[in-house]
Formats: sequence, C-alpha cells, structure tokens
Amino acid sequence: MNRVLFNIERVIKPTIEEKNALESAIRPRTLPAGELYVREGEICQTIGFIERGCGRLFYEAEGWEVSKEFVFENSILGSFVSFFTQRPSHVNVATLEETQVLELGHDEVMHLCRTYPAWQRFGLILLQDQLTRLERREATLLKDSPEARYRRLLQEHPKVLKRIPSGYVASYLGITVETLALYQTTESGRTP
Repeated sequence: MNRVLFNIERVIKPTIEEKNALESAIRPRTLPAGELYVREGEICQTIGFIERGCGRLFYEAEGWEVSKEFVFENSILGSFVSFFTQRPSHVNVATLEETQVLELGHDEVMHLCRTYPAWQRFGLILLQDQLTRLERREATLLKDSPEARYRRLLQEHPKVLKRIPSGYVASYLGITVETLALYQTTESGRTP
C-alpha cells in the first residue's frame, strides 16, 4: 500500500484529513494472473491502483484480440471511461500477472472528489494523463510505421517487451508475431 500512496502524496500533497479519507476508502485486493477485471459491455464499478503486477486493456474483434494498452505499477487497472460515465465498457481489462491493487468503488471516488480539493486535483491529473496518452497513441498509429512504433516502445517502455507476451505486444503494435520477432532479431544484432 505504500508505493501508490507515496507517489500520490508526492504529486498532490494531500492534507492529513484528505489522506485519511483515501486510506479509509481503499481496499487492498490481490487478483490472480488472467483475471478478467472488466468485461466489455459491463459497467466498471471499481478501479484499482496497481501496487504490483500488470494488466492489459484489449478489444475483441472478429474472433481475435487487439491490445489497446498495458498498465503496470502506479497505474490504474480498469476502464476509465466506463468507471466515470457509469456506462458499459467498450474494452476488456485483464491481469497478466498476479496483481495487487488498492481498489476504490465509484461512489467512494465521487465522494472523495466532491469533498476534498486534493482528490479533485488528482482526478484532473488522471484525466490529463489519460488524454495525453490517448492522443500520443492515436498519433503513433496514424503517423508512424510499424517499425517506428516498435522502436518507440523499446525506447520508452522496455518493460513491456520483458513482461508482456509477444502476441499481445504484436497486436498492440499492429503487426504479426513474426514481424515482431524480426524486429527483435534485428535490434539484438545492432551495436550501441
């Protein structure tokens, strides 16, 4: 519970009352690897701040899965849009490793945001982060070649290639597993 709370405190510097309000609302939970946390078509009722582990957001289309995003420690597990709108999710969310989260329900988050300025600021920061990541992802899909997307992923998020199965990484990049293997072979043959 310390890692996530420590990092949140560094960003928004809540008062003791605001910190206590969050701590009393949080429920620690351990999810097994492969757990479907949010199913497409269902409303996301909880979000989890990831203490340890990782997850994947993905779409199902015509019998295959397309990875949208990977989330790791200090990220949020859940369908952000579904959680805040309380409408059915367009995305599935699953754990890839055993994942420890600090979980909050929708009503608790809304109460924290309505009652405490620090949690309003934190909600705004999360929204800005989500919009920034969404715009960057869209730009790279529309403008960059598959190899450029791979190189950017390698440079900016090397843990993805170490912790995520190659089939999921390939679908995230919009390439086949064979093309990913070719990029990895080419990259490993390069000299620094």
